[in-house]
Amino acid sequence: MALFVNAVTGVFDQLNPFNVANLILFFAWLALFTFTTIAVWRSDSAWLRLLSFLVNQISSVGIVLSWTLTSLLAYTYWQHSLAVVAATGIVALWLFRRRPQEQGEGA
Repeated sequence: MALFVNAVTGVFDQLNPFNVANLILFFAWLALFTFTTIAVWRSDSAWLRLLSFLVNQISSVGIVLSWTLTSLLAYTYWQHSLAVVAATGIVALWLFRRRPQEQGEGA
C-alpha cells in the first residue's frame, strides 16, 4: 500500500501543481472531505455515517493528494478554499439540519 501511495503522490508532485487537473482534484477533495465530515457528525442514519466515514478516510490527504501539493494549493488559493469549505459546509449542515437522536431520548 505504501508503494502505491508513493507512486501516486510522486506523479502529482512531478506535475505542475497549478494545472487544471490538480486544481479540480484539490477542490473536489476539499468539498468531499467537508461534506463527509459533516455527514458523519450530523446524520441520523448509522449506515450513512459509516459510508461517509469510509469515503472520508479513503479520500484522505496522502491517498488522493500529497501533503505538499495540498498545502501548496491551500496556501495559494486560501480564499477559494475557504469559500468551498463554507459553501459545502452550509449545504451539508442544511441537509443534515436535525441532530441525531440519542438513545433513550424522547421515550
